[in-house]
Amino acid sequence: MSTADILKGGQPMKIEQISGPETKPHEILDFESMLRYQDIQLFSEFGFEKQGRIVLTRAPARLDVIGGIADYCGANVLELTLERAAVIGCQAREDGQLRALSLGAEGDSMLGLRISVDDFYIHGELKSYNQIRQLFTRNRKTTWAAYVLGGFYVLLKTGRINALPHGATIALKSNIPTRAGIASSAAIEVAALMAINNLYGLRMSGREFARIAQIVENRVVGMPCGPMDQIISALGQRGKILSILCQPDRILETVSVPPKTKFIGIHSKTKRTSNSAYIATRTAAFMGLTILQKELGLEELRGKYLCNLSVEDFRQKCRRVLPARIKGEQFTNRYGTTVDTATEIEPQKTYQIRSRVEHAIHEHARVEKFIRCIKHANVDATNVKGHLARAGQLMYASHWSYRYRVGLGSIQIEQIVNSLRKMGTQGGFYGARITSGGGGGTVAVLCHGDTSRALIQILAAYKLAWGLEAEIFSGSSPGACESGHTVLQLTVA
Repeated sequence: MSTADILKGGQPMKIEQISGPETKPHEILDFESMLRYQDIQLFSEFGFEKQGRIVLTRAPARLDVIGGIADYCGANVLELTLERAAVIGCQAREDGQLRALSLGAEGDSMLGLRISVDDFYIHGELKSYNQIRQLFTRNRKTTWAAYVLGGFYVLLKTGRINALPHGATIALKSNIPTRAGIASSAAIEVAALMAINNLYGLRMSGREFARIAQIVENRVVGMPCGPMDQIISALGQRGKILSILCQPDRILETVSVPPKTKFIGIHSKTKRTSNSAYIATRTAAFMGLTILQKELGLEELRGKYLCNLSVEDFRQKCRRVLPARIKGEQFTNRYGTTVDTATEIEPQKTYQIRSRVEHAIHEHARVEKFIRCIKHANVDATNVKGHLARAGQLMYASHWSYRYRVGLGSIQIEQIVNSLRKMGTQGGFYGARITSGGGGGTVAVLCHGDTSRALIQILAAYKLAWGLEAEIFSGSSPGACESGHTVLQLTVA
């Protein structure tokens, strides 16, 4: 029954809140309203029963302030939650079915998917990650369901749970644009795992379901991202920059945004059509790590993190050892494989090694300098703009490295960054950089004071050049753990 039907005399559903916060995010309230007025999609063949308990969770998108793709090399990264978020509703089923429902699925994607817990097994044994990936990709219209349902399988595969006690229906509602570079997939994975955690009473910590969510992304979806997206979505705090040392997921501190200062995202509306450049960059970085480990045997590289090398050590000891480029088969013949389980080396592909390693090590150093600048801006009221200017230069340097060291730039993004830099501090813009996996998506911008008029000019010029309506992401919101979960009891009135 739709809201329009309610207005014609239908009766709303009775909803009782069993547990959860008194003050809830508007996305949770919107979802509750859809339940109360028996939204047609929510109670479709893929949806909920009209009685029983439903767990509601919410996880936000994020703005990659600085650090980005160096996360998989063990770098320090700085991330900020955004106001955009994914909401999951989860209800137990008495049978062994797992149903996924997407409210407002994009393009020609199907609304829902139904599978069985038995689909995770073959001859009584759990299927492999590749087999599970095929389960979700056999129909391209339901690939989105891997983000929603993949967590059930990973919990079994990692031994976090021995068997699923019952099935479940999971409904997704998200206002995060996909392929915008603000971690829409991580928000879905984290919200889904938080709901599953509460549905089955697993008592996982936020860090645990962030780790599981990353495995979903890497092994079930097949996207070799680093850990930062899931960590900030799960453990971020409203209005605080989270400093994460990705070895693998150590939270160093939260950093306040200085007074009259804000970080915004400008979504270029250009979307990456392929992840191949990102994947090749990651693969090359781990190839570089392997070369350095085997050629030099440095103590700093006994683990799997390139960013344990200082810039000075890299320049003095390592740079000369790395080839500018190497073909995949040449590498494997000489060095074997890498420690990275999320990527595979293509024999006939030529990989750029030195520049990819160089980016990660320099980015880690930039992040540490950036943190000091922001902290100084918080305590030194006499020179806030000076500290922000130095922070902004580090963002511009990061942006340059994305384009020229790892080849993840885009001409549309270049126009936005160049316009911001030309407008400069007179317009309130102190720094900008391409974010996340690059190749399009969103620009992170460091602002101070009123930037509204200057932004109008920049967006107008961008539209004139490309015919695209860029979108502003501003504001911050609680991470999944800070938001908590809500349990509702449904009863037909």
